Amino acid sequence: MTGDLTAVSLTRAATATEEAVDAAVEEALDLLGRPLQDVGKGDRVVIKPNMFQRKPGFRTSPELLLAVAARASARGAEVYVAERTHVLKEILHRAPVHRYAQVVSFDDRPLRVVQVPGATSLRVPIAVPDLVLDCDFFIGAPQLRTHSSVVLTNAMKNLVGLLPGFTTRIVHMAGVEEAIVDLNQLRPQHLVVCDATTVIEGNYPMEGTTREAGLIAASRNAVALDVTMAAVAGVGSWELAYLRDANARGLGPIDLADIDVRGTAVEDAAFKIRRAPVDLTPPREGIHVHAETACEDCRRWLAAALHLLRDELLRFPGEMTIVSGPMERLPALRGAVVLVGNAMYEHRDAGVYLEGCPPRAIQTAGLRYAMGQSVTEQEATQFRVPRQEASAQDADGFAGLSLEEWI
Repeated sequence: MTGDLTAVSLTRAATATEEAVDAAVEEALDLLGRPLQDVGKGDRVVIKPNMFQRKPGFRTSPELLLAVAARASARGAEVYVAERTHVLKEILHRAPVHRYAQVVSFDDRPLRVVQVPGATSLRVPIAVPDLVLDCDFFIGAPQLRTHSSVVLTNAMKNLVGLLPGFTTRIVHMAGVEEAIVDLNQLRPQHLVVCDATTVIEGNYPMEGTTREAGLIAASRNAVALDVTMAAVAGVGSWELAYLRDANARGLGPIDLADIDVRGTAVEDAAFKIRRAPVDLTPPREGIHVHAETACEDCRRWLAAALHLLRDELLRFPGEMTIVSGPMERLPALRGAVVLVGNAMYEHRDAGVYLEGCPPRAIQTAGLRYAMGQSVTEQEATQFRVPRQEASAQDADGFAGLSLEEWI
């Protein structure tokens, strides 16, 4: 970081059409002083969107990717649009972005084991696609979203998708907030172009709904962009632990006053994004929740899970005890038992154990399993059951999983 204000451009897209998005991207890049001029002929450019879900609206706009890829290609660069899993190849199968970029899945690329410099969470070597490490210019193209555990996600959180396939699980095992910052130290973004034409709000990633916001933002600094878009969405930057950590590590400013916002003013673009629920009140008597010592991420995850499964918990005829947070002795365990978060590891055989800090959305399957519901083979890999139950589970057909499902 230099002493100069970090610039973020903020523009409006009149509609979600290709022409309107292209014009908004052009304006956003102009306001930044045309950062793609740093791209030279023959450079390898990688554009990383949020594009791993098939649900309409729950992904970076293909029109935004087209606008960015076309401009990078015009500089003579070799352009890639890349994301984990093959879903992006399905979504972009017939998209015009193919005229300017190769669309690839990180799952198909060779991996290189690297040590993250200065890591505080991902301190062991991790496997990263070669394309991520070898590119000359790296562009993030995130979609602005709420998040049930970390409150809000955008440019910085987008880099969790650098890890191929199911290996993103390591981020939650190590501690997601600091791991986000570690990944941003490993692969700094030369440019971020944020898609807030449609944003995701509510109980995401467990549920969530789309909302039209009609905004595009860009910056050479991912932290500055996230601080700005948090302000636009009515979220304080100091509420986001990964932004506080990134600022402490010198990756960018955390105060909006230290950011040069160009184009549309924050107050003119502002809207109040609907956040994920945070109420830990059980839906009925007989559902016992003990999370007083849990970290904020695990508490938020648990609140979101209770909201998601409310109707199922109301129908469940028995008692259930859910425990999260460090404690020497467990409270009274009544009925089905679910243990949430890494702090519960020493008590892991006392019930269904959901590891992670916080767990991932898919791990709500462990709560459904504890209620006696059936789960898929992939979902069964997302939680641990007491040893005596594990033997029975193997006998029921969960033992023969592929390597990919176990990762």
